[in-house]
Amino acid sequence: MTPQDLIGLSYCSTASFVSGRNGQGVSPEISRILMLSRRNNRKLCVGGVLHYGNGFFFQYLEGPADTVDRLYAKICRDERHSRVERLTRRPIRQRRFGDWSMKFVAIERVVDQVMARHGLTEFNPYRFTPAIIDDLVLSFVPAEEGAPAVENAAGAARERGLLARLFAWAR
Repeated sequence: MTPQDLIGLSYCSTASFVSGRNGQGVSPEISRILMLSRRNNRKLCVGGVLHYGNGFFFQYLEGPADTVDRLYAKICRDERHSRVERLTRRPIRQRRFGDWSMKFVAIERVVDQVMARHGLTEFNPYRFTPAIIDDLVLSFVPAEEGAPAVENAAGAARERGLLARLFAWAR
């Protein structure tokens, strides 16, 4: 696969269900979505990250362009959410989430820090700019020992060590 074959695509949507929480703080609906996404995405060689908050989904997917595009078309037809809006779709040189079929970010504090850096007071991905999306996705990238820090304008790389300790990475 050549680098031009890889894309990163982000979208947001509004949940069509009321989220109830189980003992671990993740709603049963979200748990089911994650279980199916992880199984299906692994087969498709697609990775990414999902965050759910304030009744909104934000998802970043990466992988082969044709596969990600087909998956996004399927997501648009999913009745568990509405108002699906593609935010970005860009070629990428390498995958950031190659080891994750779907990572779930449940820690609001980290998301809130990104929102604050961009002057937002609440999680509403419909208001995201490409710069906010880049900062958010970079904040979700796992810190690897010995890997060079990747700086962005908002300084998310400074928090990578903290993020690595805060997130329960789902492999």
